[in-house]
Amino acid sequence: MASYFKSLSDDMEKVAQVLEDGYQILSGAATQMGEASSSNIHAADSDAADFDGDEDINLEDFEEYGSPLMGMADSVMSDIMSYQVGPQTPTEQIQAFKAAITWSEPFIQCLLAFQAVVIITAIALTKKGGLYTRMGFMIILAIIVRLAERLNVMGNSRWKEFATQNYFDRGGIFIGIMLCAPLLCVCFGMLFAMFREANTLLVDVKAMKIKAQQEQQQQKKKKSKEEEKKRRKKKD
Repeated sequence: MASYFKSLSDDMEKVAQVLEDGYQILSGAATQMGEASSSNIHAADSDAADFDGDEDINLEDFEEYGSPLMGMADSVMSDIMSYQVGPQTPTEQIQAFKAAITWSEPFIQCLLAFQAVVIITAIALTKKGGLYTRMGFMIILAIIVRLAERLNVMGNSRWKEFATQNYFDRGGIFIGIMLCAPLLCVCFGMLFAMFREANTLLVDVKAMKIKAQQEQQQQKKKKSKEEEKKRRKKKD
């Protein structure tokens, strides 16, 4: 019996913890959930008293069917989560992402400034940079993207030193959207510009070849005309 009441007290502590989490998740429904949980706890106490009075309880049957408080905790948590309505459409998800970020803090502003510098540098190199310079810049961006996972782990452990909240979740959603996605877009833009230049060069080379062939044909025609004139003069 002592082991039973010990497990029963542990389950009651778990139910109390679940109720506290539910209050933090949904403050509006806290009073209703509190009444439901208190009634459930009183019912559990009465059940415990009944078990105390009955000396013929089979503890093996209790372990087989499980504790009633755990089912009670699951039902309370499911009722709380049923009131939760998350973002459904992509527009709502974007708005929720914007609302979750403190855009005025220095860390976010520095990150945006870094992205602006990368974009400006990419545009300048695309217009005036050489092939090897552009390739080197793209390799640097690729290395930063490759190290994003490690940067996310480091940020998760040291976010208090430079941010007001922990943006670095396990899934890497923040660093993927705010760091990797813009850098990859820059790399793809530079690649597209390089392919476009290569296509333009191929077109120019073909045009020059056609022009050279036309000039050669014209020169041959002129030579043939001059030879015909010389032959006529000789005949005359």
